Amino acid sequence: MIRGSTLSCVLITSVCVMFPLRAISAPDEEEPAGDAFGSRIGVESLGLYSESQVRGFNLQEAGNYRLDGAYFVRAAGPSDVILRSLQIRVGPSALDLDFPAPSGVVAYRLLPGHEEFTNVEVGFQHMLDSNPRPYVRAFATRRTDDGRFSLTGGLIAAESARYIYGNEARYQGIGVIPRVQLDERWQLTAFASRYDQRFQADAGFIPAEGESWPELDRLRYVGQEWSRYQTHNENHGAILATAPTENAWDFSASSVLSEIDRPRSDFNIFRDVSADGTASGAVVVAWDRNVQSWGHELTARRDWTTAAHRNELTLMARRRESRYLDPITRSLDLGRVSLIERPQRVTPLVRPEVDGRSSSAIDQDEIGVSFDYESRDGFGVSAGARQVAVDEMSQAADGATTERSSSNLLYNASVVLPLGRSLSAFAATTRGLEEAGTAPQNAANRYEVLAPVLAKQAEVGLHWRDAAGRTAIATLFEIEKPEPGFDAGNVYRYLTTVKHRGIEASLAGQPSENIGVVVGGLWMDPVLSGELVENGSVGRRPVGRSSRLGWLSFDAQIAFLPGLSIDADAMYNGPRFASTDNSEQTSDYIFVNTGARYRFKVGGTPAMVRLKLYNVLNQYAWFASPSGIHSYEPERRVMLSLAVGGTGT
Repeated sequence: MIRGSTLSCVLITSVCVMFPLRAISAPDEEEPAGDAFGSRIGVESLGLYSESQVRGFNLQEAGNYRLDGAYFVRAAGPSDVILRSLQIRVGPSALDLDFPAPSGVVAYRLLPGHEEFTNVEVGFQHMLDSNPRPYVRAFATRRTDDGRFSLTGGLIAAESARYIYGNEARYQGIGVIPRVQLDERWQLTAFASRYDQRFQADAGFIPAEGESWPELDRLRYVGQEWSRYQTHNENHGAILATAPTENAWDFSASSVLSEIDRPRSDFNIFRDVSADGTASGAVVVAWDRNVQSWGHELTARRDWTTAAHRNELTLMARRRESRYLDPITRSLDLGRVSLIERPQRVTPLVRPEVDGRSSSAIDQDEIGVSFDYESRDGFGVSAGARQVAVDEMSQAADGATTERSSSNLLYNASVVLPLGRSLSAFAATTRGLEEAGTAPQNAANRYEVLAPVLAKQAEVGLHWRDAAGRTAIATLFEIEKPEPGFDAGNVYRYLTTVKHRGIEASLAGQPSENIGVVVGGLWMDPVLSGELVENGSVGRRPVGRSSRLGWLSFDAQIAFLPGLSIDADAMYNGPRFASTDNSEQTSDYIFVNTGARYRFKVGGTPAMVRLKLYNVLNQYAWFASPSGIHSYEPERRVMLSLAVGGTGT
């Protein structure tokens, strides 16, 4: 295998040869935030929600993704080497989706290819360390003179990085996006990316009953130094589509392969953590895990546009093929250990020889139809229906096979009612299939893939937008679906039903020419139901869900220092129940970040220096996940970078 430093030099040299530095637009050009519900541009994340937290659910597990509008079944997350941005689509931003999902949708956007640009960024991820952890990011697009062909490329690399548990890491990635304009209407977009990552394995903590949580040194790695997590992530695909045309049929076809290959995926787990920092330690060592997911989609759209209204009919067919090869796992008991002192080193486990491996597969076929109507005055209705057939298969290591098939009718409907020039009301409902990921490392059936389940969602809200682009959104929502948990044998499976009822709100805009503000909040009432709740085996509240979230961010251009801007954001996280009987809770906390940008030119080429301070107050906070495994927020961190060139936005 090529080592990170060698690969970094090769990639940097290759990109500089292919794409000599030539700027088109300013680097890191911000896109205005339309709401507070979550987005990411490059490495900058903003908003109330993220891929792992949307209305209390983890969309990385739910599996609701689009990639440049195409159907995407994610095994490996798309790397930044091909991505420009992502957006969390909930509330009003999800109303124009043909086939929305109950918990929301993560929409990825590929790097653009409509104009030439080059952007090279070098920086340091931990300026407070003796080793500041340098990294490089580079992106570029080149086009032929007639504009029919473009090639976009990206790379990222760091020979030394440090993650939140003090674990040492390194990573590198490379990707390309060729685009071909076949004729006046048809365009073919292909993409291929690979991301390699290696780091000392993460840690998880389960507190002893009735004990307070210790304050650990977040810079010191508490796991076994030899434990590691090594992954090769790949995403390849092609999208063939016509340009949207009024009063005509438009077509698209896509095929995307997403794959993870993990030679090692260890995990350090510490149970019965006491206030004095002692715990019962173990290392779960996992070898050779592989997941492959194919997603294929065909769509046909017919638009009827007149002076008074627009009608659109969409026909869709999809095919999903997911294959899971479970890792070989062994658990090494460390006995009672101290999380305060340096952990005692033990002899690493050796990969055992096994005769069989457990595996599973999910095949899914669906066809759907959707209709949208929108009048010129803003009134709109939409409705969609899908017939989905799912075939599931699992094979134990001894060869025993179980199979299950199901078929469901899914639907979605929405209405938008204008209440004035700037104000509208909306309502929507969705019934869809969602996933719950795999059983966590502290389960007896660790890594087992949970079956997809039916989820239902309903929401009503108000959306206000004025001529200056200021927006306000308020939404009442309810989402219901089966909830996994641990049974008496410590098997992680569906046991109860969870219902999230809540209200979310967003306010975004510019109170003055040089200042932008985004404010968001969530209040939610998550409740479990089912036989185990009624007989008192589990509490009425799910583990690892914050019922209150708050978000505030602003950026300001400094008028007397042209080119300089400052920004800050604060995230409030409410308490989370940390035990199934609801006797334990984590505390609420506020996480504050701040930063500054300075834009200038080098020989006519745009450039920018970016300073970012994460967790400015060095807040120490524990939080619980739905699996009951606890973690903590990372320590204060300072990043500094220099970007030269354009971004092609």
